[in-house]
Amino acid sequence: MQPSVFDKLHPSIRLGLEELGIEKPTPPQQKVIPPILAGENVLLVAPTASGKTESALLPVFDMFLRSPKEKGISIIYITPLRALNRDIEKRMMFWADHLGITVEVRHGDTSQKQRRRQSRKPPQMLITTPETLQAILPTKSMRKHLATVKWIIIDEIHDLAASKRGAQLTIGMERLEKAAKKAPQRIGLSATVGNPETVAEFLGGVHDVFIAEVEVDKNYVYEVQFPQPTDADYDLADELQTSPKAASILNRIKQLVRNHNSSLIFVQGRGQAEGLGFRLKQMDPGIEVHHGSLSREQRHKVEDMFKEGQLKAIVCTSTLQLGIDIGEVDFCIQYQSPRQVSALIQRVGRAGHTLSKLSEGVTIPAYGEDALESLVASEMARRERIEPTLVHMKPLDVLTHQIVGLSLHDEEGVNVKEVYELALRAYPFKEYTWEEYSELTEFLKQIGLINKEGELLKKTGKGRRYYFENLGMINDERRYPFINAITDEMIGTVGDEFWSLRARVGLNVILKGRVWRILQIDEERGVLHALPSTDPLGDAPGWDGELIPVSRELAEETGTLRETILEAENNLESITGKLDADVGSLKEILDESKAHLKSGLPLPSKDNLILEIWDQYIVIHSTRGENFNRTLGAILDAALSEKELIYNWWNDPYRLLIEAPNKLNEYEIEDITKLINSLTGEEADRLLSEYMHARFPFGYKMKFIAERFGVIPRGKSIGSERIENLYYRFKDTPLYHETIREAYHEKLDLPAVQDVITGIKDGRIELITKKVFEPSALARHILEKYADIEELMATDATITDQIQYMKQNIESRKVNLACVNCGEWHINIRIRELEDHPKCGNCSSGLLAMVHRRQAPEHFQMLLKRWRKGEELFGEDHDELVHGRKTADMVLSYGRKAVEALMVYGVGPVTSYQVLSRMHRSDEEFYKDLLKAKIQYMKTRQYWADK
Repeated sequence: MQPSVFDKLHPSIRLGLEELGIEKPTPPQQKVIPPILAGENVLLVAPTASGKTESALLPVFDMFLRSPKEKGISIIYITPLRALNRDIEKRMMFWADHLGITVEVRHGDTSQKQRRRQSRKPPQMLITTPETLQAILPTKSMRKHLATVKWIIIDEIHDLAASKRGAQLTIGMERLEKAAKKAPQRIGLSATVGNPETVAEFLGGVHDVFIAEVEVDKNYVYEVQFPQPTDADYDLADELQTSPKAASILNRIKQLVRNHNSSLIFVQGRGQAEGLGFRLKQMDPGIEVHHGSLSREQRHKVEDMFKEGQLKAIVCTSTLQLGIDIGEVDFCIQYQSPRQVSALIQRVGRAGHTLSKLSEGVTIPAYGEDALESLVASEMARRERIEPTLVHMKPLDVLTHQIVGLSLHDEEGVNVKEVYELALRAYPFKEYTWEEYSELTEFLKQIGLINKEGELLKKTGKGRRYYFENLGMINDERRYPFINAITDEMIGTVGDEFWSLRARVGLNVILKGRVWRILQIDEERGVLHALPSTDPLGDAPGWDGELIPVSRELAEETGTLRETILEAENNLESITGKLDADVGSLKEILDESKAHLKSGLPLPSKDNLILEIWDQYIVIHSTRGENFNRTLGAILDAALSEKELIYNWWNDPYRLLIEAPNKLNEYEIEDITKLINSLTGEEADRLLSEYMHARFPFGYKMKFIAERFGVIPRGKSIGSERIENLYYRFKDTPLYHETIREAYHEKLDLPAVQDVITGIKDGRIELITKKVFEPSALARHILEKYADIEELMATDATITDQIQYMKQNIESRKVNLACVNCGEWHINIRIRELEDHPKCGNCSSGLLAMVHRRQAPEHFQMLLKRWRKGEELFGEDHDELVHGRKTADMVLSYGRKAVEALMVYGVGPVTSYQVLSRMHRSDEEFYKDLLKAKIQYMKTRQYWADK
C-alpha cells in the first residue's frame, strides 16, 4: 500500500483531517503535496471536485505552522470571482479555527471599516481577487504587510490566463515578489487545459514550475439528444405560440428537470437565458434565471433558493460555470452547443460534484449543424482534447496600468530600467523590446499619467486617479437599470446597444424570465421603468459579443464526424452508443448532409476549401472555426475591393459569405478562383494589415482600450462622433497599436490562413469552385442569417420540407368550431380529423365559426343569442362576434381549407380570403402561399404594431 502523503503533514493538520473523516488523500493531493512541501512552484491540473483547494492549502498550512510567525500576510489566495472568495472563506473556517490561523476576505464588497482594520491588523491568510491585489500593491499601509508573503495560490488559473486580467496578474505577482523579503512560492490550480506548459510559464514567469497533471477515477457522461415533435408538442406550441420543434425541446428539458433533483441548464448567452427561462417558467415555476446582467441581489437570491431546494433548476450562463457554491447539483443540461470543449467539461463537472458521484450532462441542440457541433464537443470532452489557452502577449493597456502603479510606490519615483526589467520577468512581456517600452512611457508622459525626469518615472495626480479608477481589465459597457415601476425594484440591466438602438416606450422585453412592457425611458438619469406584461411575446434585450468563438480544433472535427455519419447511413444505430447520441440527432445531421450533396458539392472538411457561387453570393465552406473565416474574409475584402467585386461579407465557424455588388459572371468567378490560388502567406499578411488599418471598426473597439489607457471616462456613454474621433486622435500611438493587437489576438487567425494557402499550393488542400442554381443546404445556414434574399428562394427539397412542416403543424392542432346557424352545437377537434366540408352535428349547417382558443365556444354562442335578440354589443364582445361570423362565411365557402388558412400565425380573415380565392393546383401551392403570407406578416409585424 502506498504511504499517505498526509503522514508528512503537521500533527494538527492530521488531527483536523481525522475530525473531518478524511482518511486518504485524493490523487491530486497525493501527487502535489510533496513538491509543495519541498518549496517548488506547482501547477496542478485536475478535474473539478478532485480536492484541488486542499491539495494546495494543506501543505501550505503545514509550512506556515512550522515557520516563525511575523506580523503581516503570509498566504494570498486569489480567485477570479468575489463569490468564489466567499466560498473559499467558508471552507477555510474549519482550518482557521482548528489551526489558529486568521483568514479574511478582501475584495470590492469589503467595507471601509474592515479595510482599515486589515491595515492595522492584517490576516495571516488573505483571500482576494486580481483587481483587489492591484488596489493594495501601491497602498503604503498594506504594502508593508506584503513583505511577509511566502505563498501565492491562484485558483481557476486557466480562466485568468486567457484574459487581460491574467496578464495584469502576472506583473502583479512580480510587484508582490519585489515587495516581499523572499520570492513567494507560486501555486496554480487549474481545470483540465490543452496546453499546461503555457499556463505553467504564465504562472512562474522566470521561475521553474512543476506541472502535475492528474487523472482521477471519476465517471462523466456526455450525451446529445435531439427530440422530435410529438402531438403533445404541437399542442404546447399552440399554447406557447412557438414552433413544434421548440416545444419538443422545451418538453424534453422539462422532463429532464423533473427526473432529477437539481439541474443547471446552461445556455450560450444572456439573451438566450432570458428567452429560454421565460418559456420554461411558463411550464414550471420552479425554474429561475441567472446571468451577469441581473443585479447581484437577484443572483444571490436565486443561488440561495437553489441551495435551499426551492428551485428545481437554474437557466444560467457561464456565471455558474466556475465553482460557486450553490449546493448539490445532480444533472447538467446544455441547450445548444457549448461551442467550447473546456466549457462543456466544467459545466458537466458541476453535476455530481464529488469524486464518487457521476457527473452527467445532456446537450440538446436546436438544428442539424448544432447537433453535429455538440457531438464533436462531447467526443472531444471524453478524450480530453481541449482547446489551448491563449495568453495575451504584450498587452499595452495592461502594462500602462502597471507602469503607473509602480510610479505610485515611491514619492521619489521609480527607475525606468527597473520597471522594464520587472515587466520582462512576467511571461506575457518576456519578448517586450526596450524600443517598444520607450515609446509607451513617452506616450504616457504625453497624456499625463506619469512624469519622466531623467532615469525616473514619477507619479502624477492624474495618474493616481487613473490607476485606482481602472483596476479591472474587463470592458466597462454602460449598463442601464431596468426598474419595476410598481415596486421600484431593479429587475436587471440593459446595455448601450439596446438603450441606443432598440429601447422605446411600449416595447415588450423579456428579463428575469418574464415579459415587461417599457413604461418610461428616463434619458437624463439613464433608467428604464417597466410594468409586468401579460403579452406572451417579447424580445430578450440582446448582448453582443458574448458568444464563445468556436475553435479551429472543434470546427475541423465537425467535418470529420459529418463524413462518419454519412458512411453509417444505413446503420445509424451502430454509432449511437459510441457517440452517446440518439438517432434523432444523427438523422438530422444525415438529412442535412444528403441535401447538401444534392447540390453537387462535396462535404466541407479540413482537406478542402469550397467556393459555392450563386447569384451575387459566394459561400466559402471552411470547417476551420470563427477566427479563420473572419481572417479570410478580411483578406479577401482587401483583395476584392481593388477589383470592385465585394459589397459586404459575414462569417460563422463553418462558412464565409461574400456578397458582390452584382450577379457574378464566369470571368469574375475565374478571377476570384485565380486570386485565391495565387495568394502567398506574405500577401495575406499585407492584405490583412491593409484591411485592419482601413476598415477595422476602430471607434467601437478603441473605446474600451481608450478607457483602459485613461483617456476617456470609464463606463460612460460617449457619442458616435467622439468615438470616431479616437481613431484620428490616437492613430499610430500605443493605444492604436493595442487596438490592433487585441483584434489579432481575439478575432483573427492569420497563421491558420497562411497554412491553408500553403496547403492549396502543395496539394494538401483542394480548392473547389462550383456555380449552383440554388444554394446548398449548408450554405443556407449563413444566407438565411445575413443575405437579403427571398425567404423561399431555396432548394426544392428545402421548400418542400418547410411546407410539409407547416402542414404537419396545422393538422396536429386543435380548433373550436361553433355553429352560427342553430347556435346550439360546438366541437373541439384536431384539424387532421376534420372533414373537407365540416357540418354542424345538430342542424347539418356548414356555417361554422372558428372560436379563438382563449375564448370558450359557449361564450361565443351566448354573444350570438344576445345579438339575435337585438342587443347591441360593444368592445371585445362586438369584435369576437364579427370575427366569428367572418370565419363562418369562409368555412361555409372553403371548408377545411379555410380552417387551415386561419390557423397560420399572422394570417387573418382578409389575407385568408386572398389566399383561398386563388386557384391552387395542389396542396403544396396552397401551403406555399400561406407560408409567403406568414413571412410577409412577420416582416411587417412591427409596422402594424406601431400603428
